[in-house]
Amino acid sequence: MNPALAQLTAERGRAVLSGTDDPDEVSDACTGALRPHTLQLPRPGSRLATRLDHVLLQDLSVNLLHYGAEVTVSSGDAPLDDYLLTLPVAGSGHFRYGETSAVATPGRGVIIGPHRDFEFAFDEAWDQVIVRLDRARVESVAAALTGEVGPVHFDLALADDVRNLDGLLQSAVGLVGSAASEHRPQLVWQLEQVIIETLLLAQPNNRTRQPDAAAPATSQRVRRAMEYMVERLSEPVSVTDIAEVSGTSVRSLQSAFRSELGTTPVQWLKSQRLERAHALLLSGAPGLTVTDVAYRCGFFHLGEFGAAFRARYGSTPSAVLAARR
Repeated sequence: MNPALAQLTAERGRAVLSGTDDPDEVSDACTGALRPHTLQLPRPGSRLATRLDHVLLQDLSVNLLHYGAEVTVSSGDAPLDDYLLTLPVAGSGHFRYGETSAVATPGRGVIIGPHRDFEFAFDEAWDQVIVRLDRARVESVAAALTGEVGPVHFDLALADDVRNLDGLLQSAVGLVGSAASEHRPQLVWQLEQVIIETLLLAQPNNRTRQPDAAAPATSQRVRRAMEYMVERLSEPVSVTDIAEVSGTSVRSLQSAFRSELGTTPVQWLKSQRLERAHALLLSGAPGLTVTDVAYRCGFFHLGEFGAAFRARYGSTPSAVLAARR
């Protein structure tokens, strides 16, 4: 799915570089959008043709970067304050972060933090989406999830479950400059919260790897969580918010949902949203559209909504709506 995110970033992003061949200009622009670094061309006589498109959210940015030549990128001297989530679109890259290394190709991404030195080597075909996440925001969300403060150290190679971020990232990029974000600017912040939580829960790291010893949530807390989610089916809802309202930790809430309902809070919420969407479509109300239903039921990425709906009901949302008219 990275190509779809790349295309959306190119469409919605600000063109910072477009076919630029000056190494100093490329390095300066990428430092401004991403992080300080040094850039080298290992092959004598090779020339850059760099494209950089930049979408700024709030504490995150989504960037599409293609160098157009074989390059090596390594640590600079300035302090770092971000995490870089790299989602390859084409080509191959070798990443070293501290003592750990990984090869990245389409479908096999990486994430690096601000704590160790780094070096990346990319081939000429390398094309990538880079999500820059503010260090303070990541550590704040991790503290809310675990109840502990401190640095977050992710495993370098991305786990398979991280691919679920694609839909969320597309939704966030799609909101930039939209009427929805102008009327409700908190939507972008809430989506960022869900993106960071999903990353922390899906990607192995030192803060969420080990389960805590908290007592499981009670049925009353689970009911409170369910009521909270049902009241907000049209809004981005974070697991942290649900746990806070329920008076428990995220891990305890997840454990309670699994033991009592055989699912997770996020999966339960998605199921409720699909049920409401199905009911609205069956109503066939005049003027109702699939887009209206998706947004009213908390789905901000229409492709994700359509796929989930079809998997649940064996038909597309548009087919169900058309059958009622």
